Amino acid sequence: MNIRSVSNFTNRFAVPDLRHRIFDLLPNITVNNERAVCNIGRVLSRPDVGRAIMGATAILTQPLIDYYNPKVDRDTAEVSTCRTIGKILAGTTVGCMVRSACYYGVRAMTKVNPNAPTWRKLLMPPDIIVQHLNAHHADWIKNYNSLLATLIGMGIMLFTNVMLDVPLTNIISKSLLKLIGKSNPNQPQNVPPANGVDTESANDVKVREPYDVKEKFRKVFFDDFADRNTWRAGR
Repeated sequence: MNIRSVSNFTNRFAVPDLRHRIFDLLPNITVNNERAVCNIGRVLSRPDVGRAIMGATAILTQPLIDYYNPKVDRDTAEVSTCRTIGKILAGTTVGCMVRSACYYGVRAMTKVNPNAPTWRKLLMPPDIIVQHLNAHHADWIKNYNSLLATLIGMGIMLFTNVMLDVPLTNIISKSLLKLIGKSNPNQPQNVPPANGVDTESANDVKVREPYDVKEKFRKVFFDDFADRNTWRAGR
């Protein structure tokens, strides 16, 4: 790609002037309470708040995509929508709880005050790094707390995804399916016979016998193989 041609194109149509015009259209806002604006930024940078924003965005978009999916039938779309809602609610709830606990735990153990007890400084970096950060970044402790809480939360989520997210997703999904009148898709459905005659009642559904892998292996590789060799030999 020729950079010079792009530069000539922007100069020809006066793109800088266009940017200045757009900037002039923006209203001028005077911030009287600077501390309140800074506090809003601190809250939005927290890991638990970020996870809540992601969950809110997902709950507003993903269920609609599953419900209006034109490639599946209506029953499948409704079941998929319920499962998606359950997964989002479970993941957001557990994620916010874990990240919030990690954030406040990290804050309790990262005190800059040198007179603080030893346990309040367990997660602080070495003194030489603290001196360097204090000299170059006055508000470094906020970013340090958010980053450390995010990393610890990600490690904990490796276990909570299996122990908490999956059971909670199943509970919410089943509750939503019952609410809309859908049966549990994990249970076997009673399929009517091809000739239209129902030979068994709904309460007398036969349970399939457990599959014996060892017996199947012996039948395929020994009995059937021996019969095939006997047929080929003309016996």
